[in-house]
Amino acid sequence: MSLVMRRFAVAAVAAGALAAAVATVPSSVATTAPPVASGAAPVWTPVTSGLTESPDELLPERISADEPVSIVSTVRDATGRPVVTTRRATGREQAQRLIRAGQRAPGALAVELDAPVRKLDVPTGTDPLRGSQWDFAKLRIATAWQRSTGAGVTVAVIDSGVEATHPDLAGRVLPGVDLVAGTSGTSSDPNGHGTHVAGTIAAVTGNGVGVSAIAPDARILPVRALDAQGSGLMSDVATGIVYAADHGAQVINMSLGSSSQVASVSNAIAYARAHGVVVVAAAGNFRDAGSPTSWPAADEGVIAVASTDSTDGYSSFSNRGSYVDVAAPGSLIFSTVPVATGTYGYMSGTSMASPHVAAVAALLKGADAALTPDAIEQALTATATDLGAAGRDPDYGFGRINPVEALATVATESAPTTPPATDPVVSPTTPTAVPPTTAQPSPSETATATPDPVTTPTSSPTATPVPSGTPAPGVTTPVVTGKGSARTVDYGTVVTTTFTVTAEGRPWARQRASICVAAAIGGFRCAATTTSDGGTVRYTRAVTSRYSVRLVVSATASSHQVSSATFAYVPRAVVRLAKSGKGALTATIRGATRQTASLQRYDGRSWVTVVAYRATERRTVSRLRTGWRYRAVVGTTAAVAGAVSATVRL
Repeated sequence: MSLVMRRFAVAAVAAGALAAAVATVPSSVATTAPPVASGAAPVWTPVTSGLTESPDELLPERISADEPVSIVSTVRDATGRPVVTTRRATGREQAQRLIRAGQRAPGALAVELDAPVRKLDVPTGTDPLRGSQWDFAKLRIATAWQRSTGAGVTVAVIDSGVEATHPDLAGRVLPGVDLVAGTSGTSSDPNGHGTHVAGTIAAVTGNGVGVSAIAPDARILPVRALDAQGSGLMSDVATGIVYAADHGAQVINMSLGSSSQVASVSNAIAYARAHGVVVVAAAGNFRDAGSPTSWPAADEGVIAVASTDSTDGYSSFSNRGSYVDVAAPGSLIFSTVPVATGTYGYMSGTSMASPHVAAVAALLKGADAALTPDAIEQALTATATDLGAAGRDPDYGFGRINPVEALATVATESAPTTPPATDPVVSPTTPTAVPPTTAQPSPSETATATPDPVTTPTSSPTATPVPSGTPAPGVTTPVVTGKGSARTVDYGTVVTTTFTVTAEGRPWARQRASICVAAAIGGFRCAATTTSDGGTVRYTRAVTSRYSVRLVVSATASSHQVSSATFAYVPRAVVRLAKSGKGALTATIRGATRQTASLQRYDGRSWVTVVAYRATERRTVSRLRTGWRYRAVVGTTAAVAGAVSATVRL
């Protein structure tokens, strides 16, 4: 089983094997950026995963030198930091040993398979449609600069690197880390995606050439986790998040995504937020494939960003879902690209929307350094321009960000006295090239596979030894595991999710916990419960609408608070088609919610729609041509997955 990570400016990904590397920061990077202040580690809630399963429950059927697996172990070290280790196995026995070693490690939090990741931009071809930054006028950035320019704020860009020598980024990019090559220092970008993202956030502004940035006085901390094709591993993303939090980042942008939640990343996010870091991620670009949930955007504590176009409509590629928090411009965004590919160019994707939000978060932090991640998220969501359905909706979240209104909600002491040029500065000529984006990756990914395996890095990171780590004396970290049914089930199926909590190998009995459930639209709502004598909690429900469930185990005087992985369930409509008379067919649908349904006829080459309608439980269509094959099709909504009936010859 392998997992998928993508950057969210959609581009093609070359095939290759999983990387064989220890995903820790090279020892040489320790002095490349100032570490955070010493002292007691902030409190954060770890996520446990894979600690009680047998190795064979975690491993794929086939493992060989041609089909290796990467085992990722996450431990909590003596200082409270999550430490991620990745090792490759080319045989089953080796993989089993690595899993058992990870499960027995002191401070163990999670053992899992690594997840490939990719950028999330959308190809725009070679015919630029606009010669200016429409997003600046839409967001009234020049007005926002009267309150803050992001001075003193560091934004980490976890991406394909950043071209630090770019003429419109020179002086804005701090020394960073390259987790693909295992180096540190001056950043480069062999792909171009990260450079485009960085330019939106903090390009040099008011210099008479090039583009303007949203937070022109912020600084970029480059963390390279994606290779030259825009692919990478979730273990590197997790390591990069911890690195950013430890090296002074106040905001993290991740224009990338995976089809699976990964505990090492969830733990890294919790760690970063406990250090006061705002975490922003792209929501994904697979709307035409039913908007499969994208991680880390859907992780707890992450601001998930959808994409809008110049008319404030949602972008055709932008994912929808209950995890979307806000929207921002993401279609045809003009920004910096590597000099070798044109210096400036257009890209589209939720990858381009996410840095708009990260940059506005930097403006807010620059206006009031005391703002917490929750306060910044509240300022963004409470002032967003409501689009689509009234209130929060799956297309826009709370709405398209409104930087001016968001800044109006925070303190004014740090407003700049000399803001940059009042109008964005754009290149006087049309760019000669666009970023090297290619065809959009296949969206047919599941939680266990990717259509585009990632490429093995050319060299292994020169990693420091992994600290063994132990929890604080006398404080236990319970382990929460969960089991449920298949994630997509027929509409109305009754599903039980069983959570088991153990501590030091024994049931965590009669302990306080909360069952937290999120519907298709809206956040989690929690209800108090208690573990059984066997340390279990069961949640049973008929699946009539998409929902997610997880268990949060409360902290005690002698134990940490922990959370399970999230289990998401999707009801699939059940549709049957039957003859009901001469020239007549009746479609029966279980799970009809007024979504689009259609009766289709096969004409020998393709399926042709005969009639389309709003789905009801039963619909009869008469006066049909005989001698042809027909089928009924039910579309997908945010709450119910679609389905296709068996074929009927009339």
